[in-house]
Amino acid sequence: MTSARWMRIFAHARGEGLDDWPAMPAADLVSGAPVQYGRYYFNAPKLGLSVGVWSSSAYERKMKPAAADEFGLVLDGSATITEANGHVTEIAQGDAFVIPRGVECAWKQTGHVRKVFVTFASAKASAKPSASHVVKLDTSARLEPCGGPDKSLLNGPEPRCAEHVAYTDAGGQFTVGLWSATPYDRKATPFPRYELMHFLEGNVDFYDDAGGSQGFQAGETVFVPKGAPLGWRSHRDVKKIFVILSAEG
Repeated sequence: MTSARWMRIFAHARGEGLDDWPAMPAADLVSGAPVQYGRYYFNAPKLGLSVGVWSSSAYERKMKPAAADEFGLVLDGSATITEANGHVTEIAQGDAFVIPRGVECAWKQTGHVRKVFVTFASAKASAKPSASHVVKLDTSARLEPCGGPDKSLLNGPEPRCAEHVAYTDAGGQFTVGLWSATPYDRKATPFPRYELMHFLEGNVDFYDDAGGSQGFQAGETVFVPKGAPLGWRSHRDVKKIFVILSAEG
């Protein structure tokens, strides 16, 4: 499934609006018989990119290499990710994390977990892990000044932008981090990449070239597919988590 417009990612509280998903293979489990639910908002197998919401009851999965780069944003519950080298990452509601492709790890949750996910499994990717360990995003990390939107597309003054890159895959296509900007207005133009945005501060109005618009505020999440007409209008400072795929297709 693909889309030519941005998509608000809903939290699906209590699992409402999620579909039944197949059972996990018993051979992959240490304990539990998890019941899974989920919804794909974007799923492009040829590209290797999937975006959606996943929910599951308690289980423990065996140690195994991650088949794809995965970003997760925990909406409900908590889990423990244990790597083969003994490194342990605890995640809970509100936490964002990345499991790099190829990192050997086990997943354990003692109760229900619901999360937003973005997975990228490029056929061209190296079998070598993109990073040596699981990355848990620090939303208080220092952001450094960075380039802003194309001046020719602005309706007004240039914003001041800053970013912190927390993770980049080995191929330089899949990037996760933090970004902030002062208020600005950018004309609607085809979006140059695939990006999931989770807003931490401020609010913004998206608008397209046909007069449609939608507002987003802190705590909300949206996915923008490549090529979707997108304008940006913010009247307050904005800070967000970004998950970007810069790839052909």
